[in-house]
Amino acid sequence: MKQDNKKSAADLYAASLELEIKKAELKFEILKNAGSCISKKKDVLHDFILQNEKRYSIRLMTEVLGASRYWYHKWKKNPLNETKRRKILMHQEITRLFFAFERRYGSERIAVELRHAGHKISSKTVRNYMRELGLSARGKKELTGVRIRS
Repeated sequence: MKQDNKKSAADLYAASLELEIKKAELKFEILKNAGSCISKKKDVLHDFILQNEKRYSIRLMTEVLGASRYWYHKWKKNPLNETKRRKILMHQEITRLFFAFERRYGSERIAVELRHAGHKISSKTVRNYMRELGLSARGKKELTGVRIRS
């Protein structure tokens, strides 16, 4: 009878170790799949968690990725707040103006155009948004081989 108790205690211990191993394997799999998202912004992590809710538990993913469950659920209820909507609108407007002026306008001139259109935005913010979008104005062409007669 005592041997059965010892055996079942050993079985319980082995079962708990197996559960820990499975949990560690899941954590490793989450880290492997989220590798490109880890060093990015919170929104990218939250998108990853949202896409993988069916595969892994939210609690485990937030624990492994160092994200807050509270902020994840708050983000999930309202992923686009007013600031993000405005930023998306500015990205679209900047891109539209940039190509409308044939890639010749830089952040200063685009900021002026946006202000004329009624947006309140600084040239520094436009410069940062252009950098995020990978947009840079063409430089002036240098005149070479031109002779000046005197």
